[in-house]
Amino acid sequence: MVYFFINLVLHAAISFGLLMLLLFLSEKNRKHRNKRGIYFLLPVVVVLIFLYQVITFSIPRIVDSVTVIKNNYQSETGVVESIGFLNHSVTMDHKTYYYNPFMFEPQKGDTLVILYTPNAHYAYSLSPAAE
Repeated sequence: MVYFFINLVLHAAISFGLLMLLLFLSEKNRKHRNKRGIYFLLPVVVVLIFLYQVITFSIPRIVDSVTVIKNNYQSETGVVESIGFLNHSVTMDHKTYYYNPFMFEPQKGDTLVILYTPNAHYAYSLSPAAE
């Protein structure tokens, strides 16, 4: 599960970077140092990106770190509908599961058993289902 924790750290770093950018832009607004009026709204755009990043990626991975440490995964069996562009996600029953792209290469139409975390849908293991 090293890949999960590396992914968690990277998403936390991205969230932290967005927060620092937001604080910098807010301070610039507070001191009235914007050269163009449109730059006054830039913190609003950064807040929206920051909230999306935190709600979609960072918080689910932080909450699921307890599940990973305790090895308490949920199980799902289904047929692969599609595979992500970078071979890091698989869609089954209209749900997307993320996994380490170096551990397994599923094909479209395969029947898989997935052990995954409940919030981030990070797959601990992907294995072919017994027919």
